[in-house]
Amino acid sequence: MANLFKVKPSTTKSHQANQLVGKTMCVEINSLEHTGIGVVSDHQPVIFVEGALPGEKVEIVIREQKARFCRAELKKVIQASPARTTPFCQHFNQCGGCQTQHVSADSVCSMKQTSIEQLILHTPLIHSIGQTGQRKKGSLSTRGIKKSVHRTIGDLVGQLHWSPTLYAEPTGYRRKTRLSVDARNRQDIKLGFRQSGSKQIFSIQQCQVLTPALQHLIEPLQNVMATLDNPSAIGHVSMFEGSKGIQVCLRVTKSLNQQDKDKWAEFSRMNQIQLAYEDNHHQITLADLTDQPLVFDVPNDIELAVNINDFVQVNDSVNRQMIEQACNWLSLDSEDNVLDLFCGIGNFSLPMASQCKTVVGVEGVAEMVQRATQNALKNNISNCQFWQADLNNAKAISKDELLTFNKVLLDPARDGAGEAVDLIVQGKPSHILYVSCNPATFARDTAKLLAHKYQISKIGLMDMFPQTAHTELMALFVPKQ
Repeated sequence: MANLFKVKPSTTKSHQANQLVGKTMCVEINSLEHTGIGVVSDHQPVIFVEGALPGEKVEIVIREQKARFCRAELKKVIQASPARTTPFCQHFNQCGGCQTQHVSADSVCSMKQTSIEQLILHTPLIHSIGQTGQRKKGSLSTRGIKKSVHRTIGDLVGQLHWSPTLYAEPTGYRRKTRLSVDARNRQDIKLGFRQSGSKQIFSIQQCQVLTPALQHLIEPLQNVMATLDNPSAIGHVSMFEGSKGIQVCLRVTKSLNQQDKDKWAEFSRMNQIQLAYEDNHHQITLADLTDQPLVFDVPNDIELAVNINDFVQVNDSVNRQMIEQACNWLSLDSEDNVLDLFCGIGNFSLPMASQCKTVVGVEGVAEMVQRATQNALKNNISNCQFWQADLNNAKAISKDELLTFNKVLLDPARDGAGEAVDLIVQGKPSHILYVSCNPATFARDTAKLLAHKYQISKIGLMDMFPQTAHTELMALFVPKQ
């Protein structure tokens, strides 16, 4: 009989992969990654250090090691960057909501721009695009490409010429938030945000990035939560400050008894807010059915009705600047037919409509298409319509329809535009304006647009979320001359 032998797994690679874990080191931070994390690039493997700034000498402890990188905990700043400052919030070291309070406001946008530019410029080019818009196999690789051929976006464009950053006040800007609830301990009910690097909820006493009106609701919310018969029935609390008042929406996971409903009604009356309940089917009901819908204003005297769970830009000032810049960069006139993809409830579509011939907004979520259509009717805008379509489908809009639009605006989610890039280039628009909330997917889509013979005409950052590592950007693409 043949003997069967089971090969024992080798422990050598596992040991090597973790040989740095727990090690204390003194290092110098070389750069900032686009998510705001310090990078030690002259060490192999590369080390990522959250909370460290370029040029700083720091003491770190390696907490995780992979084949190509390590993650480390910052233990001590030995030599601080001139950009380092004292965080203004008492919760900064525990709360996971903000990441960049330790960086001066003057420096943080410059650091973000530098790191995002490096990300874009180092992105590989796509050297061949098929008729369907898909890259040919291996076209993202630089293997086998002659030295005379450009390999990265940076090789092709050299450098980026940045427009001034759009920004507003670094505090008091956030008009929408969601507070998590942990009511497992009735004597210590937590209302706040997730802790940094954890799923645990940290109960906050203040949050200075919220608008003043929302900040003032934190203590009353904590007080009413402490008096409820069944506080665990509240999953989270959403708040939005619109142009005509504040809505507080309770995510209710279990039925509330009448006593608790009365307490919430009193909270609503005392704080002069609109109260709403969201059930397990995500249906939202106003506590007072006579209340008016939640609304906010955008440029050109347009008022948008919104559901509190809809995607809405949280920074009112930067949102207004962003819309105005988009219209300016697109050079809109009365003969333009504009296609607005990932249009949401009409944040760009409706303000643009007053400056051009027609606008068609396309959105995948049916409820938002319906709300956008209602917003057009409410604002007496007749040259703007909205379609529902899956923009991950490269055939979502026919080529004949695409040819009717001479300018396009894209405002995708973090996954980027993806197939929508292949879609819009079929219409050969003269202007493509890309609004991005994720520099990594923007860089990927930029490579595709460059392969379709477009070039970057303008680019600029939008500091929509001060005190965080998150950054939005806008870029205008035009046909290559």
